[in-house]
Amino acid sequence: MTAFCFIDKVAEVKKRESLTALYTLKGAEEFLQDHFEGFPVMPGVLLLESLKQAASRLMGLSGESKPPFFRLARAEEVKFGQFVRPGNLLKIFVRQLKEEGCFVFFEGRIDQENGRKVLTAKLVLEPVGN
Repeated sequence: MTAFCFIDKVAEVKKRESLTALYTLKGAEEFLQDHFEGFPVMPGVLLLESLKQAASRLMGLSGESKPPFFRLARAEEVKFGQFVRPGNLLKIFVRQLKEEGCFVFFEGRIDQENGRKVLTAKLVLEPVGN
C-alpha cells in the first residue's frame, strides 16, 4: 500500500499554537477501492491520520529542533460525524494544548466545506525513535 498525505495545502499557521490545512478526497485513492463497494468513503482511521499529519506539520513549523517524525501515541474523545465522500473538501484544524516530556497534546477537528462536522478528537503524539 502507498503512503498517503492528507494535506493538500496549509491554509493558516500560528506557530506553537494551531494549524489549519485543506484536503480534497479525489476519488482515485487506493483505499477507496474496497471501502466500500458502491459507497466509497474515507476510513475513520485515515481521518485520524489526517489530524496526526496536521499536528506533525505544526510541530515541524515550530522552529524548534524537534525530530521530524511523530507517531500517534493515543487518541481520545474521538467523535465521528459526516461521511467523507469523493469530492469533499476537508478543513483540518489542530491546536496544541501542552507538552509533557516527549509527549505533545492536541485537540483537532475536521469539517466539510459546508461546515458539517466530520471528526473531533484529542491526540497525543510522540517523536519516533524515543
